[in-house]
Amino acid sequence: MASIRKSLTSGIFYSAIAKYSNIVLSVVIGAILARLLTPQEFGIVALVTVFIIFFNLLGDFGIGKAVVQNQQLTEYDIQSIFIFSIFFALLLATLFYFSAPLIAKFYSEDELIKVSKFLSLAVLFHTLQAVPKALLEKALRFKRIGLISVTTQLTTGIIAIILAYKDFSYYALVVRSILNGCFLFVVFYFLTPIKIIFKIDWSSINKIIRFSIFNFGFNFINYFSRNGDNLLVGKFLGSTSLGFYDKAYRLMMMPVQNLTHVITPVMMPVLSKYQDNRDIVYNTYSKVVKFLATIGFPLSIFLFFSAHEIINIIYGPQWDASIPVFKLLALIIGIQLIYSSAGSVFLSINRTELLFYYGLISSFILLSCISIGIFVGNNIVFVGYGIITGFTINFFIVYYMLIHVALKKSVSHFFKSIIFPLFMSIIMIPPLYFFDKYNSMNIYYSLLIKFVIAAISFSLLFFSRQENRQIIKQGIKGYLKAE
Repeated sequence: MASIRKSLTSGIFYSAIAKYSNIVLSVVIGAILARLLTPQEFGIVALVTVFIIFFNLLGDFGIGKAVVQNQQLTEYDIQSIFIFSIFFALLLATLFYFSAPLIAKFYSEDELIKVSKFLSLAVLFHTLQAVPKALLEKALRFKRIGLISVTTQLTTGIIAIILAYKDFSYYALVVRSILNGCFLFVVFYFLTPIKIIFKIDWSSINKIIRFSIFNFGFNFINYFSRNGDNLLVGKFLGSTSLGFYDKAYRLMMMPVQNLTHVITPVMMPVLSKYQDNRDIVYNTYSKVVKFLATIGFPLSIFLFFSAHEIINIIYGPQWDASIPVFKLLALIIGIQLIYSSAGSVFLSINRTELLFYYGLISSFILLSCISIGIFVGNNIVFVGYGIITGFTINFFIVYYMLIHVALKKSVSHFFKSIIFPLFMSIIMIPPLYFFDKYNSMNIYYSLLIKFVIAAISFSLLFFSRQENRQIIKQGIKGYLKAE
C-alpha cells in the first residue's frame, strides 16, 4: 500500500501543478478571447468541435489506454501498434477533410467548409500523439507530461490572442486547435522515440484488440451522450444559443476536468499494476472518491450562488444569457467530479465490457433527458434541467456496476464516504442564500465575500471531524519530514 500511495501521490502532485496552471491559463486566455471574439464566432467553431471530438475518439480507438494497461507489450509490439496508428491517423484526417461539405450542410453554415478542412490537421495530430503519450503515462512521467501541456497551452493561447486581435475572427481558435495537436505530438515523440518499421504485425494488435474495442465502444457511445447537447442545441436552437450554452458548459467542466483529470490519468496506470487485487483497488478508490466529494459538493454550492459574478468578471456582460444555464450545471459539479473518475477503475481492472454496457444505458438516459429539454422546453435552460436529471440517474447506475458487479463490494458502504461532504454542502446553502438575496455590492466585492463565506463554512465543518484534522496533521508531518 505504501508503494501505491507513493506512486499516486507523486503523480497527482505533478498532474495537479499542470492542471491548475492550465486552469489559470485557460481562464485568462478565454477571458481575453471572449472580449476579442463574439458569441457567434465562438459558436461557429463549437459547431465543428463536436465533430472534431468524434473523430478524435475514432483516432484513439482505445489504443493509448490499452498500451498503458497491458503490462506484457514488447518494444516490437509498440512499434507495430504505432505504425498502425499512423496509417489510421492519415485515413481519419482524409475522411474529415472530405466530410467538410456534409458538416456545413448539416448546420446550413457554408463557412464551416473551410473551417472543417483546416481542422482535419487537428484530427491528424491528435491521433498521432496517442501512443507516444501513452508510453509516458505508463512510465509514470507525469511531471514531463504536465510541463508539456502547460507550455503548449500558453504558447498556442498567445498565438490565438494575437490572431484574434489582428481580426482573424474564429480562425484564431482554429489555428490554436491545430497547433495544440502538432506541438504535443512533436514533443511526446521526441521524448519517447519509436522506431518506424512500416509493417503492421497483427499478432501485436491482437494483444490489445479486446481491451481497445470495448474501450472504443464505450467512448463512441459516450461521445453522443456527452456531445448530444451541442449537436441538438446547434441544430435546433442555433449557433448563438450554442455559443451561450457552450460557454456555460465549458466553465462548469473546468473544475471537473482540472480536478478529476489530475487524478484519473494517474489512477489508471498505477491501479493497473494491482489489477488482480480487488481489495487494494477498492480501498484506494474509496479514498479518492471521498476526496473528490469533499471538494466537489461544496464547490457546486459556491459556484451556483456566484454564477452572476463569475460570468461577468471572466467573460463580460455580453455573456449574461449563460448565467441561468451555468447555475443549473454547477449543481452537478460534485456528481461529475466523482462520476468522471469511474472509467479509470473499469480500465485498470480490465473490465472494459462493463464500461461499454454502462455506456449504452447511460447514453440512452442522458440523450432522452436532453431531448426533452430541447423539444419540450425549447431553450438552453431546460437543456440544463435535462442534464442534471440524466447525470444524477447515471451516477447511481455506474456505481452499482463498478462497486457491486466489478469489484464485488457493498454499494451502500461505498456511498457512506460521500455522506459527510454532502452534509457540508447543504449547511453552506443558508449563509450564501441570504447574502445573495440582499446583496447589492460591486461584483468583485460580492464574489470575494461569497468566497469568504464558503471558505469559513467549509473549514468549520471540515475541521470539526477528528479524522480530517488527523489527515492534515499527517500530511504536514510528511511534508516536513521530506524537507
